[in-house]
Amino acid sequence: MIGRRVALKGLGLAGVSNLLPFRVLADPARVSGGEWQRLFNGKNLEGWTFFHDKVGDQDLHRAVTIENGTLHFLGPAFDRSQESTMGHIATTREWSNYHLRLEFKWGLDRFTPRSLQRRNSGLLYHMGPERDRLFPNCVEFQIEEGDVGDAIMVNTKGLQGLLLGGTPLWPNWIPSLPKTYEEPVVAGNIARQWFRHSGNYERLDGWNTLDLYAFGDQAAHLVNGRIVLTVFSMINGHDSSGMPRPLTGGRIALEFEAAEVMFRNIEIRQLDEAEIARVKQG
Repeated sequence: MIGRRVALKGLGLAGVSNLLPFRVLADPARVSGGEWQRLFNGKNLEGWTFFHDKVGDQDLHRAVTIENGTLHFLGPAFDRSQESTMGHIATTREWSNYHLRLEFKWGLDRFTPRSLQRRNSGLLYHMGPERDRLFPNCVEFQIEEGDVGDAIMVNTKGLQGLLLGGTPLWPNWIPSLPKTYEEPVVAGNIARQWFRHSGNYERLDGWNTLDLYAFGDQAAHLVNGRIVLTVFSMINGHDSSGMPRPLTGGRIALEFEAAEVMFRNIEIRQLDEAEIARVKQG
């Protein structure tokens, strides 16, 4: 990640005017006037697929329950005799150019193999079509105690927005900045870039609101109304001629990762060209 001091030195005085702090999207509705639609209907998993690692595509062990419009992962109804405690639900539809908003809250229970570790979940976006993999190619908006808002590029790559006085670069990449992708860490058949968030706004008790702006090949992660991380120039491998393939859309998923967690008010709205232009004006 490039710091402010390094960036200023590299750009010189001519670039300083471009490094003024960008406005935080404290009122996301100001720039996205499309109609909200419910991504989760509050009643069942219509429009979503289910995957439980080592179990399959049927929820045989009550890993997911729905209570008063709230998704409850690994709640009291979960069959605790099961060793497998990881999986996800994912939209059947692919999405691009949107603003997603949801609320999440931690439960109390943790399970093997992470019974002593931090509670963990995730919002996956720009996910590929795979329906039988625990960690499919995607970008993860990390939801983990202490790390809410991080971005994990799973078999994909991106450029993290540099910090400008502690504020992540947004809404435009500065052309004079270098575009060199960090090498991912490879474990098994998964290559990961892990970008750390700036600013701790999560609440360990009670509900948290997450916003995701994803349009073109860039995205912004907001936690309780503040931008904590941005990603630009996301790619998903290269084409036959060696050119990078821009990563601009895909399925959306919510993970359960050995910890009890709840989600509600999962909504999305499209961003048209006019709205994206307004966002990019800052």
